[in-house]
Amino acid sequence: MAITSTQDPKILKYKKLLTPKGRQEQQLFIVEGYHLVKEAIEANIVIDILEFNDILTYKNSTQVTRAIIKTLSTTQTPQNIIAICKIQNLNIKANKIIALNKLQDPGNIGTIFRLAKSFGFDSVIVENIDIYNEKIIRSSQGAMFSLNIIKTNDLSKELSAFKKDDFLVYSTTLNKNSIKLNDIDFRNKKIVIVLGNEGNGIDEKIIDLSDFNVYVPIEFESLNVACCGAIIMNKIYNGDK
Repeated sequence: MAITSTQDPKILKYKKLLTPKGRQEQQLFIVEGYHLVKEAIEANIVIDILEFNDILTYKNSTQVTRAIIKTLSTTQTPQNIIAICKIQNLNIKANKIIALNKLQDPGNIGTIFRLAKSFGFDSVIVENIDIYNEKIIRSSQGAMFSLNIIKTNDLSKELSAFKKDDFLVYSTTLNKNSIKLNDIDFRNKKIVIVLGNEGNGIDEKIIDLSDFNVYVPIEFESLNVACCGAIIMNKIYNGDK
């Protein structure tokens, strides 16, 4: 049955998902655009699809007006499809983990999710991040839907727990104790790679509890955090083969 009013109870309920509080309370989030909706369907997290189309793309979609799509969208020129998705915890048994220490830029975070998925990392730890922010979802291009994402308010506590489970923690930082990336053998180890805040790097308490500090030797002052992560993950991925 079509929905034509932006004041429909279902639409008003879904509109609350545009806020972190609403997402937390309902344990749902919004995905928009044909590609991301397709990825969400493949990840089996979709509970509802809204479409503004004469001929629906998906047989179980609800037909809605363009005004409703705009009400639930965060983009200036939204595509004509929106999915409502459930927040899930995959609880995958991890072996290779990326940990994000207070990253702020949604583009970097989403890109790192894509890299983690591409290079065989099964889990990502995020600290104080609303990962269902629409910018993160878009930049991840759906990779986050099938990653085991571990949310924490205290990364040091989370890392300490992994160390007790025989994980080795590598912080990406340059100091007197840092080891060149190419001098480290990551094979046959349970590892956590920590990537730091774009401006301030990794917290000292995280560095202190790390087993190793690792750096990427370059001929320029610094690397974007996602670029650094890509180089390290690629090295680990190819070193495992």
